[in-house]
Amino acid sequence: MKTAELDLWLSFWKPLSGMYRLRWLRLAVAGLHFQVDAVSFVHDHIFDSTGLLLRKAIRRYTQDGQQVLDLGTGHLGLLAIYCARTHNLRVIAVDVNEEFLENARIVAEASNASGIEFRKSDWFSNLDSMFDVIFSNAPYVPTDIGALSHYSHYHPEIWDGGNDGLDCERVILNNAGHFLTPEGVLLMGIDTDFVPRAATINLVQDTEDLELKNIIKSWISKSEVYVIGHRPHC
Repeated sequence: MKTAELDLWLSFWKPLSGMYRLRWLRLAVAGLHFQVDAVSFVHDHIFDSTGLLLRKAIRRYTQDGQQVLDLGTGHLGLLAIYCARTHNLRVIAVDVNEEFLENARIVAEASNASGIEFRKSDWFSNLDSMFDVIFSNAPYVPTDIGALSHYSHYHPEIWDGGNDGLDCERVILNNAGHFLTPEGVLLMGIDTDFVPRAATINLVQDTEDLELKNIIKSWISKSEVYVIGHRPHC
């Protein structure tokens, strides 16, 4: 191989090898933190800082015997699997993307996570039971910001939160109260780099039957988990 040809070959493969190293590092972290064997994935997005903080919130608010709902479980079912691996409970994990659900089933089986029912549902559209804990890492990136990313044309449903980043959260807040048990909690993860805390708090306050109970914060990121439950009079 000539020197010029070698240089061309290296210029092509060096960035690719770096991408694959990063991907496998993220897979290793997923296994360590979420107890997930990510044997299959539809796209490269594995987890983010909001997912990591939701993991902490799930550990704090779930317990054995509960019925739990994962809204928008994604292509790996990461948080649903973590929940099922760490507690003896029933998890229903929903997503509108059938391809994601099928992939998440494969990952759950490889991860020895039983007790999860993966179900196609547009948020609450295919649900008919009550839950002790509902959690969601729903899209929250404003459309105009997300459109600047070169990844934006891949599965926009995983990031596109509408004009202000809160379109999905409005749907969740307007419906979650009907599916929460009296003492149940909604854990809603949002990155404040994209949606200011005040905007989320105002949205919760405008909800008829729910109120903000707590905010879980992170010292390593701008992500926050909003702990929401029924208002006392409801």
